Amino acid sequence: MPVSTPSFTVRPATIDDIPAVLDNLLDNSLEDLLRYKLNPVLSLAMDMSNSEAYLALTQDGKPAALFGFESDCFWMHMCRGMEEHPVAFMKFAKRWFNNRKPKFLWNNTGIEYTQAIKMAKFFGFKILRVFPSTLTNTYLVEMANVWTS
Repeated sequence: MPVSTPSFTVRPATIDDIPAVLDNLLDNSLEDLLRYKLNPVLSLAMDMSNSEAYLALTQDGKPAALFGFESDCFWMHMCRGMEEHPVAFMKFAKRWFNNRKPKFLWNNTGIEYTQAIKMAKFFGFKILRVFPSTLTNTYLVEMANVWTS
């Protein structure tokens, strides 16, 4: 990578990371946590305990994103560190995600999360269908990951 491209690192997330992540969440990520009417600290702890969770950090140690993989999908909470270098972060995340084993074939997200849908498309996911969600009274977008070996 050229020197001008900021680098990111990924490590397993721990409960100790929650305060730093909460202090650096993008406004729409915090709104998502609050939408579920749970305490944001408990929401992040629940996400992390139910998943294989990771923390992406900028080269100066700021949180870029907290993300995790469950048995059938992945989730991500975006932080201000990602916003400082969005293109570099997306390229890094795509490489990291696509080199990960096992590959994730399916995901869904709320139709209102246009940034998450664009990110999934960038990662290689294709939209399958849009269907009503019984949990949120909105619509979900179902996607499948397509790649070549």
